[in-house]
Amino acid sequence: MSRRERLSRVAEGLAELARGNYAHRIIMAGDDEAARMADDINALADRIQREQETAEAADASRRQLLADISHDLRTPITSIAGYVDALQRGLGDEPERYLAVLSQKAGELTQLTDDLFYAARIDAGDLVLKPKPLDLAESVRRSVLGFEPQLVARGIRVEVAVPDSACVVDADPSAVGRILSNLIGNALRHGEEMTCLGVTLAVTDAAYTVRISNDGARIPADGHALFERGSTGPSGGTGLGLSIARELAERMGGTVSLEAGSCDRPPMPSGVTFALTLPRTAS
Repeated sequence: MSRRERLSRVAEGLAELARGNYAHRIIMAGDDEAARMADDINALADRIQREQETAEAADASRRQLLADISHDLRTPITSIAGYVDALQRGLGDEPERYLAVLSQKAGELTQLTDDLFYAARIDAGDLVLKPKPLDLAESVRRSVLGFEPQLVARGIRVEVAVPDSACVVDADPSAVGRILSNLIGNALRHGEEMTCLGVTLAVTDAAYTVRISNDGARIPADGHALFERGSTGPSGGTGLGLSIARELAERMGGTVSLEAGSCDRPPMPSGVTFALTLPRTAS
């Protein structure tokens, strides 16, 4: 192949690149100027193609997020509409129970809205955590207290066992609150017939582990898929809250996991336990 022909092939490659055909590659052997130009153009096409695929994946993620939003919001909204309609028409002889369920569903909507806020910021890459010394034991108590209306309405017994002394972690308070809220919410969601919510805080030399358990569900065979966005668990949902909890925990050097166990004597096969582990602050 003459030098002119080689340069012509390079020009054709550049033309394909200009047309947006980033999959096109210039096939050329040798070590002359034309071959080096072809290598450079191929490398550029590789990079553009990778970035394009990343952008397309991000767009797909956003589309999936919108689908998740629609799916997750539909359930509580439909329930709220049904109970409001029943109350308006004077159906049923237990209006207080209906109001309690409405309160529960409104809480679910609030939690979903918060999850969507976090998910959008995570996907956009602009979620910045601001860690500071935080008493994890106090955060646990506050999170459980926030679910008291739901727990009372469903007649669920609560067993909280956390140390009286401070359990200090270096973490973002808002992120820790979101993780705990999501884990408690999922323990309630995956335990429709539960009678007990158990919350414990265990201490080791290196870390603190919060375990949130119910006694009303068996751990699904593919339970760890519950942490993936788009997954559908036995009680609905799309894994959005749990995926956020895991993402936030990992950003703070911790983990979120799923275990078999009830609130009475973990681990037992009759319940599900969500565990948050965060490293202790060096003293």
